[in-house]
Amino acid sequence: MADYELSLVGRFLASLLVWLKRLVVLTLFAVLLVLFVSFTLSNTGQITLELVGWTMPPVQSSTLVLVPFILGGVIGLLVSFTLVIRLRMVNSSLKRKLARRDAEIQKLRSSTLKGLTNA
Repeated sequence: MADYELSLVGRFLASLLVWLKRLVVLTLFAVLLVLFVSFTLSNTGQITLELVGWTMPPVQSSTLVLVPFILGGVIGLLVSFTLVIRLRMVNSSLKRKLARRDAEIQKLRSSTLKGLTNA
């Protein structure tokens, strides 16, 4: 077993942390949903915006706040997703390189041992 592999306890703790993270994310999602619904129900006033001569049709004030908030969250997730994909590709490349180096070290060790036994 290599030094960088997880033990049974390490894998259990990693699995436990994954489930704990999922629980925290689900709880945060539920709290945000309740806050969004509460905010929407308490801000029902109609607003008309005008920008450089263009007049937007009347919309609820909560819509003007929540839509950019949600769009920003989605855009942030997309940007972070691309970074995660790139990091996973780099990680897999490094794992292949590490496997080649491990094989080379094992080959050198066995050839060194063969040289000692023949002498």
